[in-house]
Amino acid sequence: MRQSTTRHEPGSTDWMDRDNELERHYSRTGLPSSVSPSLRLQRLRSGLNQEVFDHVSRVRPTRRVTLYARVLPGQDPEPLFVGLRAEAALRGWQVGKEIFDDTGHRAPQQSPEWMRVRKLCHEGLADGVLAHDRMQISTDDSLYEDEIRFLHSRQCFTALQIPEAAP
Repeated sequence: MRQSTTRHEPGSTDWMDRDNELERHYSRTGLPSSVSPSLRLQRLRSGLNQEVFDHVSRVRPTRRVTLYARVLPGQDPEPLFVGLRAEAALRGWQVGKEIFDDTGHRAPQQSPEWMRVRKLCHEGLADGVLAHDRMQISTDDSLYEDEIRFLHSRQCFTALQIPEAAP
């Protein structure tokens, strides 16, 4: 790409070059955003969850949660479940099902076990899901966002032991 032929002082750059040097981040809405993707996802999940918590509190005082753990093939999910059970107890949630997926990392909708989690939420048998971190659900930002939005559309929450933006 050629620089424009506008006059400029020696040592300075063309206005287009200066503009292109700035790093810009855009949200899914197309608006400029300087928030990291992890923080944006954490804020989104928290906002969606708050709507669900407000609704569930009016309908039922105790929240029913499904524990979800994704492990590598042959790996024992019990250490993750121990932490998830403790977290659920700390939050005052009733644990319904404990589901683990040992197929490794794949897209959420390609996981039969994650589809069971979605079904429990869709059928009203769970108020939400509790996972260790967002990587348990998906390593891909947009797929992860799709899943938390899907659960929210079913009036269900997505809870994590370790938030998206944690260091």
